[in-house]
This record gives sequence, C-alpha cells and structure tokens, in this order.
Amino acid sequence: MSKRIKEIRFNLIAWLIAGNMFVVFRFFGMYDFEQYFMLKMPIEMELMFFEANVVAVVNGLLLSVVDILLDTPKFKRESFRYILTIKSLAYIVTMFISIVSIFVLHGMLINRDNNLLYSLNYTLNSQYTLALYLYGAFISLLINFLKEVNKKFGPGILVKLFSGRYYNPRVEDRMFMFIDLKASTTIAEKLGHIRYSRLIQDCFYDVTDVVAKYKAEIYQYVGDEIVLTWELEKGIENDNCFRFFFEFKKKIESLCDYYRDKYGVVPVFKAGMNCGTVTVAEIGELKKEIAYHGDVLNTASRIQDQCNQYNKPFLISNNLYKKMPRTGSFRFDLIGEILLKGKVQPVGIYSVENVHG
Repeated sequence: MSKRIKEIRFNLIAWLIAGNMFVVFRFFGMYDFEQYFMLKMPIEMELMFFEANVVAVVNGLLLSVVDILLDTPKFKRESFRYILTIKSLAYIVTMFISIVSIFVLHGMLINRDNNLLYSLNYTLNSQYTLALYLYGAFISLLINFLKEVNKKFGPGILVKLFSGRYYNPRVEDRMFMFIDLKASTTIAEKLGHIRYSRLIQDCFYDVTDVVAKYKAEIYQYVGDEIVLTWELEKGIENDNCFRFFFEFKKKIESLCDYYRDKYGVVPVFKAGMNCGTVTVAEIGELKKEIAYHGDVLNTASRIQDQCNQYNKPFLISNNLYKKMPRTGSFRFDLIGEILLKGKVQPVGIYSVENVHG
C-alpha cells in the first residue's frame, strides 16, 4: 500500500471516529440507554449521525489533498514549528470552508425557499455550527500534531511506546543497515561545519520516502551515519533491504546537479548489513525510545567499516547472505572470512551489486 493511500485511510478513519464521537457527546445524558442502543434512536440523532459522517468523509478527503499539496521537498525541509503551524492553519481553513459549504447546501436542499445568502447567514450564526467547527479545529490540531510527532519518533514508534509493547524487554529477529557518508572527513573540511550539516540534512531528507517504500525503520541518526532496521521477514520480502540501498543511491545520483551546485560535491554512501537475534526494550525517562541490544548491531557497523578497504559500496554478513533468496536481481561476491575489530571469530563478508544497474 502506497504512502498516500495510507495517509488518506488514516485521515478518513480518524475523522469518522471523531465525527461519531461528537454526536455521542452531543446527546449524552439526553436519552436513556434503551433509546441509544435498542433501535429507538431519535430522528434528530439519526440525522446528526448522518451529517457528522458526511462532514467527516469530506474533511478527511480534503485534508488528505492538503497533505498531498504540501508534500514537497522544499516544504519538508522546513523546521518542525513552521511545518506544524502552516499545516494546522491549512487544516483549520479547509475544514471551515467544508463545514460551512456542506451545511449551506444541506439547508438549501431541505427548504428550497431558502436562498444562498439566507442559508449562509443561518449557518454562520448557528451555535451548532460553531460547536462543530471548534470541535473540528481541535481534532485537526490533534491529528496534525500526532502525525508530525510520529514522524519525529519514526513511523510506528509512537504506537509502540503508547502500547507498552517493549516495556518489558523482548527478543526479535531483525536486520540492521549502517549507512555512512564516504570521505566524510574530507567533505567536512572542505565545506565547514554549517554547510556540512546542511548537506547531511539534505541527504537524510532524501532518504525518507525510500525508507517508507521499502518498509524500513530509522533506528538512529549518528553524526553523518544513519542506522536502519527491518523485521527479518519484512527485510527479506521482495529484497526490500537491498532494494532500499540501491534506490537511495539512485536518488542521490539523480540529484547530483542539486548537490554539485549547492555544495560542490555529490555525496556517496556506503553500507554494511547484518541480521540476527536482538533484545528490544523501551528505555529512558526524560527521552523515551526503543533500543536494540546485541552483537548484531556491532557486527553490522564493523562490516560497514570494511567498505573503504575493499572499495565496495555495500557489504553484508554471511548470516544475511544465507537468509536472502536468490532472485537474480543482485550479484553476490565473497570477500572472504574477515576478522573484524572486537571479534574473536572471523565473519564471512559478501559484496552486493545490483544486476540491473
């Protein structure tokens, strides 16, 4: 399922829940239990449920359009505060227009003697419209805030924290990819601290859409390095973990003119991967996050360190090599049994190349 379809689905579900909750709160205490649930619902409540669901669907679709229009590389590079403010204002204005339009049209259809100005005046001065708009504005701000915070934690991480899934440590089979900027020290000296940081920002913005497409999770940003992880099955599925790296590489290459004009250099990345069993736990009090513990991560990092020595952009462990299916899309070359730093036993390492370029 594409990213945009997921966003539209989320907006529709969220607004349908919010719309029906509004009606329940509106009539709560006015009717007894039997009238609520035993098919004796008052006609005005039925009408309000219908109106609320129409408003919810229209708002969900229109706000999805707002999300799509604002989903531009330039806008996504703005600060968290700027994005939150602009999207919230866009949500509120769009919602106001949709609510007023729906109720004006509804008023004209019910009573054909009402003209446009009369229906508009009645709608704008209605306490019910005001209550619905204020409630909708609050829901808009809440949905937008949760979506942006979810992006800051990483897709799915906020849900895991709320659910308490990793409050007690648990064991999972996962794969990890360490991606690092090649010749980072030389580039940093050439650009200086500020421009170098801007370069890293741009590169990591460009990785975002590729991450979602191939079901990866961003675990950490460490300087000019990014650490990604997959549940083992998701990484193996359709060669997601391999396809991610080569599409990210291709995306950076497609933006070579942008990077060359802005920074005088086109960034090149190298990656190392490993898979295995790790312990997952929720850690921290002032800053909560999901942490992965185990030698799997250390080995993946050490494998990535070997990229320069063997002049290969993408290296993987023998463990991962044995897990991945042979689809014919990638070529594997054995580098050898390498004794990595901090390891007692040598690790088999393979290079990976995209057969189709």
